[in-house]
Amino acid sequence: MLNDPKTYKTYDPEDIAYGIEKLSEQIQVAWADTRAMKFPKAYSTVTNIVVAGMGGSSLGGHMIQTACADRLKAPVHLLRDYNLPNWVSSKTLVIAVSYSGTTEEVLEVITHAKKAKAKIVAVAVGEKLKTYADKNKIPGYFFTPGELSKQPRLGLGFTLTGVLGMLERMNLIKINTKDIKGMCEAMGDVLDTCAVDVPAKENPAKTVAMELKDRAVLIVASEHLVGNAHALANQINENAKQFATYMEIPELNHHLMEGLGNPKDFFKKFSVLMLDSNHYHPHTHKRYDLTAQIFEKQGGVVIEYNANGKTRLEECGELLQFGGFVSYYLAMINKINPIEIPFVDWFKEQMGKK
Repeated sequence: MLNDPKTYKTYDPEDIAYGIEKLSEQIQVAWADTRAMKFPKAYSTVTNIVVAGMGGSSLGGHMIQTACADRLKAPVHLLRDYNLPNWVSSKTLVIAVSYSGTTEEVLEVITHAKKAKAKIVAVAVGEKLKTYADKNKIPGYFFTPGELSKQPRLGLGFTLTGVLGMLERMNLIKINTKDIKGMCEAMGDVLDTCAVDVPAKENPAKTVAMELKDRAVLIVASEHLVGNAHALANQINENAKQFATYMEIPELNHHLMEGLGNPKDFFKKFSVLMLDSNHYHPHTHKRYDLTAQIFEKQGGVVIEYNANGKTRLEECGELLQFGGFVSYYLAMINKINPIEIPFVDWFKEQMGKK
């Protein structure tokens, strides 16, 4: 069915596949947009960074935290809550990310950040977050996604690179146009083999999606790819409406392997997608084969993916593009419109009631 054009017309009437195939274009647009941005000198002197975001809006921050750990000049703390840590101060940069501009947790956090006298920037399409930023003279990256993105989880090129671009302009991260170009080229290589018009027999993303059919999904990654594992789990949950979660090696080696025996046979319903890389620490890399053996002994199905980027950032882009396709094809296999999120929409509606 993944080779039949009717599949995509039936289950993807809004054509979100277009945005997935244009992910690198989102990155290029956001990078170009942030080149002219200027910030007060004090923003370059912060000693820590808080990225506040929920759901799809938090994914870019997580990828920056992991994929760019060797490039950042200040530690990044991820905040997925209403409350700021007590240590936030005038030496903290708070980045408020809300694709829609209406996320209640982020809107509350930004008011606390102002009271804490933190340095603040915002990332959003607009709405309440932009209104608050304009009123309080808070700089930010406010973008118009157009057809390139129709949901936060599908607009990662904008939110990821919007934050990256602003951090670079504040001299808080070592990254340049050449790095962004390399990242986009790695994404282009994935596009060549995984796009919708590439037949399933020759398409790695379609192959992986078919192997995940009717299975619970555990994504395993390490170091610079942990943020990507989080993004892929999020996208499988929302796009394909299929259970997915993620864990890290080596951390899971210290406990998870002993927890797979009970309830009896439950792990036989799992597929484990292991994201390996030659950029991992040698001992971490060695753990992947051993861990896969244990997963298989416990009844799980193991799928191995080896990232091929020349740099960690290139592999971040590679997995971002690959994961977008996998979650999309899984939605088609499940015969589900990936754009619809009925339970999330219902929950937000109920939370909005007084």
